[in-house]
Amino acid sequence: MLEKDWLSGAKLAPNSHIDAPVTAHLLPREQGNTFLGVLRLNKPKALNALDLEMVQVLTGFLSEWQKDVSVSAVLLLGEGEKAFCAGGDVVSMHRAMQEQREQENLAPNDTLDKAPGFIQDFFTQEYQLDYFISQYPKPIVCWGTGIVMGGGLGLFAAAKHAIVTETSHIAMPEITIGLFPDVGGSYFLNKMPTGMGLFLGLTGASINAKDALFLGLAKHVLHSSVLPQLVEHLLRSPQLADQDVSAILDDLQVSPESQSPELEGLSGKLPPFKDAFASFADVNGVQDIEQALKEIASQHEDNVWLQKALKGLQRGSPITAHLVVEQLRRGRDLSLAACFQQEINIAVSCSMHGEFQEGVRALLIDKDRQAKWRYTEWGDVPASFIASHFTYFDVSENPLLHIDSVLTAN
Repeated sequence: MLEKDWLSGAKLAPNSHIDAPVTAHLLPREQGNTFLGVLRLNKPKALNALDLEMVQVLTGFLSEWQKDVSVSAVLLLGEGEKAFCAGGDVVSMHRAMQEQREQENLAPNDTLDKAPGFIQDFFTQEYQLDYFISQYPKPIVCWGTGIVMGGGLGLFAAAKHAIVTETSHIAMPEITIGLFPDVGGSYFLNKMPTGMGLFLGLTGASINAKDALFLGLAKHVLHSSVLPQLVEHLLRSPQLADQDVSAILDDLQVSPESQSPELEGLSGKLPPFKDAFASFADVNGVQDIEQALKEIASQHEDNVWLQKALKGLQRGSPITAHLVVEQLRRGRDLSLAACFQQEINIAVSCSMHGEFQEGVRALLIDKDRQAKWRYTEWGDVPASFIASHFTYFDVSENPLLHIDSVLTAN
């Protein structure tokens, strides 16, 4: 997404190179010998899907720039126009699950003796990165244009200054692959208006920029063409504390160059259903929520988006559906750190039972979209099986036990 003329006078950060999966640039600011750090996800052919190396590189540069007084703020964006980040690298996770299943000579629905080491490492480091971004002592501006899904939404939701554009398509579609809405979803889905987070987690429905503002996921909506002006303002501003960045974004949001037919004609998909989705709080369990959603959809048969959302729930993993309800119930009063500690248990557990592996196979490997879920009916999923997903680690052995000390660790 960086234009060539932006890079005149800029320099690659030490230990970065132009073709790396994550590139790091230091753009000189007009104020003294200070810089704007630019981190760019650089796998456009894979829609900037986040792999373990990228997680580690992002963490490394953010750790370095945290200590570097010459770096005033950080801009995080994706290469290409299609996506900021379409999610985590679940294809590599599928490979790890398949290899361990073959080593243990297990059938598809048999349970692994333990989670694959790669899976535990990936989720542990990804969640640490998300939390690090959320607590970062310098402004992080995240340019969430194009597809922002799954692991990409984890990065986006963690940033203090999250920006959407007319092209933003945001979703947590994990129900389609037998995972669950992680990367802090237990926290930020619970902060949305009543029932909205539950709806998004259960259906995988895609939302737009106006929805993101309505939900509080994004702080500002700008037209995609405004990115050069944003960079220019960040480079010229005498100060770049959080309040200065907010003022810059406020000005750009209402300035003439940010207005366009695409933005003016954009309307949120969620606001009309605020009261209807709030009714989900009064029902118990996936079956009742599905019935409530069917009744809402029957009153809006011409709403293609809502009909697709209903099908997303009905065709998705029954295990995931129950996990969504339970993770949000348990996460309602938890801190962000505690939500990540809960989610690492669920994530590694999902890698053991075959559901996640099968979901990725059907959607991304064989692409037949015919996932053979372990359970075919909502009521067939044992409550004890869902509860087991929250207890993989003893509390003292949780790899994210000290996640809230991430700033001092880095």
